[in-house]
Amino acid sequence: MCQASCCCCPTQPPPGGGGGEPPPTRCTRYRVTIESIDVSAIDDGFLGGTLETTWTIVVNGQVQIYTNNNLDVGVTPIGLTFFADVPADTSAITVQVSGIEHDPFFDDTLPGFTNVWGQAQNWGVGSQSDGGNDSSITYRLNYTIACAQKTTISVSRQALRAYADAKVKQRKGAKAGGPVLGESWALDRLRRFGEWEVVAATDEAFTLSGYGELPARVEREFGGAKEKRS
Repeated sequence: MCQASCCCCPTQPPPGGGGGEPPPTRCTRYRVTIESIDVSAIDDGFLGGTLETTWTIVVNGQVQIYTNNNLDVGVTPIGLTFFADVPADTSAITVQVSGIEHDPFFDDTLPGFTNVWGQAQNWGVGSQSDGGNDSSITYRLNYTIACAQKTTISVSRQALRAYADAKVKQRKGAKAGGPVLGESWALDRLRRFGEWEVVAATDEAFTLSGYGELPARVEREFGGAKEKRS
């Protein structure tokens, strides 16, 4: 029988299991970022040259298209972001990729992959790389999975307007709609790519709450730009 003075007696847990640290809360939303495609070999047959490709990337039913009409050997950045809800221990994150190589007479189907990340794989948290190979291409798609933490950030109206102006210039035939319309377009884009919502507004800036890093990049890249005069 253990004596009270024994230094090595087993410690009895307090009644009700209290006294210890509460168990960590499991993450229920993850951010999946398609970082890059690493191509080690291509072959476009008698045509030669690089590949004209369209890739369809699906994460838990969400679809985004990546087009590269000059895909060559090497690492090419992509930068697409998805958010996947994992409400239960039995939930999973499914990443599906398929591709097409466009030719003048017919299109070739490129090798794709499907990977399912569940609780046993810690939902794939970390850096991942999946790919495929056939007679046309050998590649690896690099992506990361991380717990999506909701954050709050301030973005200036000037940055949003400059961001909208930059996107307009990239689109042939598009016309700027003025500062107010530019702000509205930029906010809608942030909403669609990270569920960012306006929680406060001033004459100078919006306070947004959401997921990801897009607003921070917008502020960093366009916050110092000169505001376009209408």
